[in-house]
Amino acid sequence: MRTQIAKMRKEPELFENEEAILTNPGFYKNNLRSGWKSGYIYLTNFRLFLWQLTRIIFQISLEDITGINIEQRGFILRIKDALCLSYLRSGGEEVSRVWIIVKDIETWEKKIFERSLLQIDQEAIDRVSLELDPESQMIVTYIWQNRFATIEELATLCDAPSHMDILLKIKEVINPAAEKTIGHPLLVFEKSKIDPETGKKILFCWWLIGGERIEARRGTLFDIFDEGKYLRIIMELFGINEKNIQLKVNEDELIIHANSLERKYQEEIPLPARVNSNGLSKEYRNGILEVRLEKFPGSYCEPVGALQENKRPERAWQSRLEKTK
Repeated sequence: MRTQIAKMRKEPELFENEEAILTNPGFYKNNLRSGWKSGYIYLTNFRLFLWQLTRIIFQISLEDITGINIEQRGFILRIKDALCLSYLRSGGEEVSRVWIIVKDIETWEKKIFERSLLQIDQEAIDRVSLELDPESQMIVTYIWQNRFATIEELATLCDAPSHMDILLKIKEVINPAAEKTIGHPLLVFEKSKIDPETGKKILFCWWLIGGERIEARRGTLFDIFDEGKYLRIIMELFGINEKNIQLKVNEDELIIHANSLERKYQEEIPLPARVNSNGLSKEYRNGILEVRLEKFPGSYCEPVGALQENKRPERAWQSRLEKTK
C-alpha cells in the first residue's frame, strides 16, 4: 500500500520564494469529533500545509499562528502526542485549532515556533552577544541594525579571509551560542525573502530568525484628504494582491485587512466625518491603496490633521502613483 501511495504522490507546487523546511508523512484533524486525515505535511518559510496525493487539503499561513503545544490525543485505539496549533482564520477575527501527528514531533514544534511565534528583541540580542567573540558580536549587531546582510557584506565588515570564515562563525559559534542562551538559533539564511520594511525582494541574505508580525503594530503610513463630498485615504500596502484586500466601513472608521503568504496588514483608521458605507470605491496600484468614501450630507468634518498620527509627506507615495500613470 505504501508503495502505491509513493507512486501516486506528486510534489506540491510551491510559490515563488517559497522553500520547504520540513516534510514528513503525517495526519491532521481540525475537529475533535472528526477522523484523522493522512497525507504529507509540509512546513515552508511561508506556511504549513497537508498535501494529499494531488492537492492541498489544509493550510495555515505562518503569520496566522497564535499558539503551539503538544497534547495527547486518541489515534487508532492508542494515545499519541499531537501538535495543537491555534491560528486566526481568514479575516483575522476567529481563532481555530488543528491537531497534527507527525514523526519527530518535538522538531516540528520547535521549527514552527521559530518561524511563526519567536520574536527576537534587544534583550535576546544582548544575552547572546555576551557569549560571543568580538567578530561574532559585530555580525549579530550588523544584522540586528540592518535586518539582513549578504555574506559579502559580513566578510567585509569583519575583514574575513573568505566567506567560509563567516559561515563557520554563524554555524559553529553564533547559532550554537543562541541555542544555549535563548533556546533557538539566531540567524537564518534565505535565498529569497520580502523585506517587510520596503516590500522589496531580497536575495541570498542572512536574517534574524522569527516570524513577521502584523504591520499595523509599527504604524502603517497613510494620508486622509477632505474633498468636499468625499474623503480620500491613501495608504501604503506593499506586496499584496488586490483580491486579498478587505475593507469595512463603520460610519466614522475605515477597517482594512490585507494579507499574503509573506505579510499581513491590519489597520483601523478613524475618519474625520461620517461616511456612507455604500459609497465606497478603491484602487490599488504599485503598492498604494487609494480609497474614496462618500460623506453623509451635512456631516461635520473634523480637521484632518488631528487624526493622522501616521501622517507622512505626500511626495513619497505620490511619486510612485505618477510612475504608473
